[in-house]
Amino acid sequence: MNRSARYLGFVSIGVALMLASGARMLSQGNQGGRGGQGGEARAKLPEAPPTGFFGSYRVVADKMDPSKLPIIGAWRINFDKSDPSMKAQGRFKETGTAIYTAVNGGIKNEVFLFYPPKDDSYKTVFTDDGREFWFKLDGKNIYENPQGPNGLGQTVGMWLVDRNTIFRERATKGVIDERVLYRVSPDGKTLVWTTFNSGGDSGHVVWDRIQLSR
Repeated sequence: MNRSARYLGFVSIGVALMLASGARMLSQGNQGGRGGQGGEARAKLPEAPPTGFFGSYRVVADKMDPSKLPIIGAWRINFDKSDPSMKAQGRFKETGTAIYTAVNGGIKNEVFLFYPPKDDSYKTVFTDDGREFWFKLDGKNIYENPQGPNGLGQTVGMWLVDRNTIFRERATKGVIDERVLYRVSPDGKTLVWTTFNSGGDSGHVVWDRIQLSR
């Protein structure tokens, strides 16, 4: 066999191997994308080791029933650990309180300028004293009045990133205008709201877990 024939033979073998490898990879990719087969295989494997400040990322069950998430409960604002602008703005008093309650497969969020509130009118009338809204952790921006019934046409979508982290995206008349991360510390004692946008500084509001009799 002359040199040209040997060269053509090697090239043909190489091309055949490349095609076979590509077909095998494509087949594997299709299997992972059809009918959730990739997700089923992942569910059968153990979860990756914890990484300190992150919670478990196996959150399908918690999306359906958030009652055991660490954010559930009552929280009191901590001005000493929050950005100084929070106290200067007067948005909250020293007894500013946030409460998260699991209700009907979702979460009811109540936020109070001071606690206890004077009455429960905040449930139906817009007031700075308090607000209440309900949402599911499904990422759908359909849950109304996240700032209370202010008539601005606001909705919110909430994503459960991991057991300790929720991402919030608010829209006003369909336009996204607020993004917030809610993060609970690994020991479950501290909640941090971090607002962020494409320009300027991020916001930083810290809350301490409290036991609240209602």
